[in-house]
Amino acid sequence: MSSEQLFANGRIAVLSTRLLNKDKYLRIAESGTLAEALKILSEYGYGTVADVSLYEQVLREEMDKTLEEVKELCLSANAMKYLLCVFDYHNAKVLMKGKYMREDFCEYCFVNASYIPEQMRQDFALDDYHAYTVRMAEACDEIDMQFAEGHRSPQIIDRLLDKAYFADLRRYATRSFSKLLMKLYELTADFANITLAKRLHSAGGDPEQASLWFVDGGSVGKDVIMQLCTDGDTSRLMPEYRRLCDCDSAETVFSAMRKQIIEEYADPLTIQPAIQYFFAKQSETELLRCILVEVKNCNDKDKIKEKINAHA
Repeated sequence: MSSEQLFANGRIAVLSTRLLNKDKYLRIAESGTLAEALKILSEYGYGTVADVSLYEQVLREEMDKTLEEVKELCLSANAMKYLLCVFDYHNAKVLMKGKYMREDFCEYCFVNASYIPEQMRQDFALDDYHAYTVRMAEACDEIDMQFAEGHRSPQIIDRLLDKAYFADLRRYATRSFSKLLMKLYELTADFANITLAKRLHSAGGDPEQASLWFVDGGSVGKDVIMQLCTDGDTSRLMPEYRRLCDCDSAETVFSAMRKQIIEEYADPLTIQPAIQYFFAKQSETELLRCILVEVKNCNDKDKIKEKINAHA
């Protein structure tokens, strides 16, 4: 490992001390109003907004800060691309939908992803995708073709860009030569396939849709996913994967499984600390989103406390 990465890991260790703990989550959850919750969050280093309804902006800006840190502190180019990939494709989806709605959605993009959102918007408006990955470009071309033929569903944008996203993610994991990232990719692909199959089964079971959305590279075979979609049979899944079939807790279970894998590969002399910090911060903002929504809607606090306990 390079001395530069060793130095970066020292900085990551300092950043990790600023991650929110259970007590801080509970304090935010106990807030009486969204304004009070955001005020407490600002005390923990998050930004502020004049209009509390813009709390998503606060979370997006905090994650953008994390992306900037990752670019500086993760010295493996392909590992960095792996971590940024989900935000690149978030931006691509937002901007492709904006293109066909004739709206400028740049404000909903992450500015520290791989591509500048405003430049992406201009390129997409001109059907010019040469500056992006081959898979993203092919997906955008196919979207344009589908929309030109009258198939103008946002689901088409989601499906085609999701397929491209997983293809790029798998490529970055492979090129990083990181066993950790390969394991994380496998889990992420399995999670996507299993949760899709369960949703489709709940909606009546449509094997054709399952086949269209199926993600390659996971450990669960396509035949198992198709069976899960048609009859809901989970017997062929590993016991730990069966827990992903509960739609109410699937995200929490997935995050816990991802955290366990990252901890199993703990090594302060590799890029593992950067990966661990990134996903810890991502999980933090996702949990905060759940907490803020519950506070905003004045929902039962016991429900969100369960999520906080599960996260901890």
